[in-house]
Amino acid sequence: MLHGDTEHMKLNYPSIYEWALTVIVGAWMLLPGLTGLFCILFFLIVLYGAISKNLSFRLNGVLVGIALFLPLYALYATNSMDPNAATFGIEKKLSFVLFPLVFSFVPTFSLNKRRIENGFLFALFSMLLLCYLGAFFNYEEHNYNTAYLFSSHFSGLFHHPTYVSVFCALGIFMLFKRWEAPRTMREHLLSAVGILFLLYTHVHLESLSGLLFAAILMAFLVGYWLFKKQGWTVLIGVFTLGMVVIYLGIYFIPSLRSNVSDSVSFVSNFVKDPYAYTHVPRGEIRGNDARLILWSASAELLKEHPNGVGVGNLPMAIEAKLLEYGQVNLAKEHLNPHNQFFHTAVETGWIGMLWFLALLLSMLWFGWKHKQGLLILVVCAFAFNGLFESMLERQSGIVFWLLWSCMFIGIYPAFKNQPNEA
Repeated sequence: MLHGDTEHMKLNYPSIYEWALTVIVGAWMLLPGLTGLFCILFFLIVLYGAISKNLSFRLNGVLVGIALFLPLYALYATNSMDPNAATFGIEKKLSFVLFPLVFSFVPTFSLNKRRIENGFLFALFSMLLLCYLGAFFNYEEHNYNTAYLFSSHFSGLFHHPTYVSVFCALGIFMLFKRWEAPRTMREHLLSAVGILFLLYTHVHLESLSGLLFAAILMAFLVGYWLFKKQGWTVLIGVFTLGMVVIYLGIYFIPSLRSNVSDSVSFVSNFVKDPYAYTHVPRGEIRGNDARLILWSASAELLKEHPNGVGVGNLPMAIEAKLLEYGQVNLAKEHLNPHNQFFHTAVETGWIGMLWFLALLLSMLWFGWKHKQGLLILVVCAFAFNGLFESMLERQSGIVFWLLWSCMFIGIYPAFKNQPNEA
């Protein structure tokens, strides 16, 4: 009897692989400084699995396209005026090869997708609880200054607010699917509470793009669920009520009201006279005000350099264009375009931009074809927030997007015997 129990407790490769995947999807968020170590350990586990024939190599066109983006990107570093910046830029993009490679080796066994989701959700909620604790401690230490409860003061210990909002979006999607088809009433209630908690957290993150995406996501999820259950009449009624709730939320939360009001004012002034908006020197320029100027400068740079300015040269090119605009204060900030599409286009020209767009579209097509709702969600969240942030300039964005995307593109056969979530 004892011998049988011992045999049962032995770890076999499938359980090691599954637990490693469960850990890596969440651990890198909690300990971002150890992301490289986690990736190396997972690579070694995959290597052993390939040698022991527990994993089989499968060539996947989408993963090949992702991996080939790195040599294309590196090609544009050959004319860099700042070799150190170019080298650093390439190092940040190594995930474009690592994740397609490790997820090209498909398990010959089934994986428990729910367990992997649990690993992510545990890490997400643990990280957010630590964010709240840290924010409240800072709030008290700085004479109850409410600024320390929001934005980068809230999540900066781990990740930029916009990236955390993307993590929250994935958590909302997972929990909604559990709320929609719960195993128990306890799971039904806990999922609802979790969704509300993640939605409320957007108030502290103060990422307008993250909040907008969360609102769109909830509108889609709830709307589709209502349509299946009740039809158009109830859907329209609830949608109207939801719009009223969103309006009241924005109106009664000062920071959000100010953010939305300022953004509307910036866009209105830009549309009236784009040249004056970008070329008239002003004092401190922040947020979406700066984004409009940076996007204008990026568009002009792309027009002047259709083949790109080269990897590592973007900061100097942006700074020179801002000085040409007369925006001396903004030039001193050494900012990137705050838009991943512009960022990729300015660095690598139209070729790199079209390749990047092709990757996104191929991922969406793959997700739609194989009914991978989580993959579609990850790509949409990345692309939407990429309109307002250079998402591939931080490991938070690179690892999140490529880890989840490559996982559901490469090893989806190991999940396919389980109910689809889309």
